[in-house]
Amino acid sequence: MLFFKPNIVISKCLNFDNCRFNWDKINDDFLLKLWKHVNFITVCPEVWIWLWTPRLPLRIFNSKDGNRFFQPWNKLDLTDKINSFSKKFLESQKNIDWFIMKNRSPSCWVWDVKIYDKSDSYSLDSGKWKWFFARNIDSFFSLIPIEDEWRLKNFRLREEFLTKIFCLSEFRDIKQNKKISLLAEFQAKNKYLFMAYSQDIQVKLWRIVASYDKTNLDEIFEKYFSELLKLFNTDLSIWKLINSFIHIFGYFKNHCSSEEKLFFSEMLEVYREGRIPTSSIILMLKSYSLRERNDYIIKQTILSPYPRELVELSDSWRDLKL
Repeated sequence: MLFFKPNIVISKCLNFDNCRFNWDKINDDFLLKLWKHVNFITVCPEVWIWLWTPRLPLRIFNSKDGNRFFQPWNKLDLTDKINSFSKKFLESQKNIDWFIMKNRSPSCWVWDVKIYDKSDSYSLDSGKWKWFFARNIDSFFSLIPIEDEWRLKNFRLREEFLTKIFCLSEFRDIKQNKKISLLAEFQAKNKYLFMAYSQDIQVKLWRIVASYDKTNLDEIFEKYFSELLKLFNTDLSIWKLINSFIHIFGYFKNHCSSEEKLFFSEMLEVYREGRIPTSSIILMLKSYSLRERNDYIIKQTILSPYPRELVELSDSWRDLKL
């Protein structure tokens, strides 16, 4: 199966360069495996604003002028530099599908960032803050998702991440070709994947495609892209995935024995409990579709969402919402 290469901006210290504060880099096996399947665009905001390695710690401090990016030990305010670099770099990026930022990086950290008091360095607040480069991503690419490498160690989050990036990269190629026939085919083969996120948005996407009247092609693609990003920003729960899998199984249940039906039901329960990955259920459904030679189901993205060699299972520290 053909997969389009996603364009991903990634922190340079993740497998690429020894640019961390201690002259080190992070060796991540999953990202290394992903390397040949995507186009990585690397960035290290700290090095690119002339903070050499090794370097002194960085903090965000509260001030009357707002949050400041600071090196407290030499009292160096780097706020303007980091913002200037971030804007210049992000303005130069086109057709980006995703961002992968280094967890707990002083410039790129995405989740639960601590804010310190400038005068005594005691922690004031922690919450859903982003540090400076990540904040600028929100300004330039407000709907493009951001992830960090630590969350991708969770096998369910990793499966969802892979599904999204390859779907978005294929849409980007279709958008560049500007053929309504390709968009209609894309919508059809993603029916059950989109249903697993939001049935309402899935129907809305169909209506956008159907509203084509030969004069509004650019508008169609812009509306579709906006709704597609909204769909992928909704919560994906096990229940919604199971609902899509049950709909697909409906194409085959009349040709399955009672033992096969019972086994499929039992596997769904094991999956709901978080003891097997999504790919296990997908393989079962794909085998049924091949046995019955159902081309419509065989083509469904949900059954082949990303390259087979990227399928793996590791210890999970966080499950999807039930």
